[in-house]
Amino acid sequence: MKKLMIAALLSSAGMAQASDLNISGFATVTAGKAYGGSDGEFMGQPCPCFIGNYEHGAVYHGNEWSLARESLVGLQATYRFTGKLSGTVQAVARASEHGKPEVDWAYLSYDVAPDTTVQVGRRRLPIYAYSDSVYIGYTLPWARVPQDIYGWEVGAYNGVNVRHSRSFGDWAVTGTVFAGQETTENNTEQRKIYYGYRVDDDWKHILGGYLDVSNEVFGARLIYMQNSIDLSMYPPGEDPTFARGTRQRIVGLSGSIDYGNWMVRAEANRFMRPALDYKSSSWTATVGYRMGQFMPMAGFSSYKEKQTATYTETQNDNTRFVGVRWDFRKNMDLKVQWDSVKDSSAYDFTKNAKMVTVTWDVLF
Repeated sequence: MKKLMIAALLSSAGMAQASDLNISGFATVTAGKAYGGSDGEFMGQPCPCFIGNYEHGAVYHGNEWSLARESLVGLQATYRFTGKLSGTVQAVARASEHGKPEVDWAYLSYDVAPDTTVQVGRRRLPIYAYSDSVYIGYTLPWARVPQDIYGWEVGAYNGVNVRHSRSFGDWAVTGTVFAGQETTENNTEQRKIYYGYRVDDDWKHILGGYLDVSNEVFGARLIYMQNSIDLSMYPPGEDPTFARGTRQRIVGLSGSIDYGNWMVRAEANRFMRPALDYKSSSWTATVGYRMGQFMPMAGFSSYKEKQTATYTETQNDNTRFVGVRWDFRKNMDLKVQWDSVKDSSAYDFTKNAKMVTVTWDVLF
């Protein structure tokens, strides 16, 4: 699907008029350093350690500054074939992946009615409030989305969604249903964060829906998703192991308030895998206050796994953070953020750490 979409857009772009093709981009340069906290090692690297991004295995470690964990650049092209049909491709090159471009989005959109759109192809999984813009740093109030909640190993899917939007006075309401799957070979997060070797992680039979409600001050999203998981694990020197058809359910709720100079962001979700006796809950909240070009903010995030008779190796951590965003030029910002992680997992995970981050974001 991705190859077909890209080929179609490229061939169309060659014949496109300027009004048919829109190209935009974004970039983030992130410098960060983990310090303080606990010593020791995590995945063979010296600690203190801080996970800046789970999905792409970006880990800061060893009291060293790095630009090669979260920095990235992306390009997006949208081509309008007709008044109702368009195609979009977004490719992102990440420092954590040695600059290799990856296709995050590749989909066709068709307006079947003025308020109803069908999309087919590859999109971000909409299980978070910032799913669509998680890597477009300029759209985020923070230096990064809180990783205690945005930490799952699969972030996109290939499939179809149907979106219907209505207005009721000052309120905009959008309902979306989606279905598809995602196949990952040698999943980056599983390899770099959890196992240290190849794990193929496939999310199949994805089916879900979400409801967005907003006005000029308030916004909220309610999400439900279910799917099955196939895991193929290849420990070095051992026979591979396979787990097929593990059922998963996800429920999430997020809200936002922008009132005067005040900004509030909050989000919570729960992941459940009944066959494994597994339940996790995570939440985050941030409050900020705009003062001209500056917005200082403070927040907290938490991730907890429920310990049961058969699930005892739990991960539990939380993060306090403070930061300031400076919008010093149109479509540019500079952010400074400080994080403090407390790790109380029931196994040897990243351990406690502090983190200082400086990011520069731009849209072009």
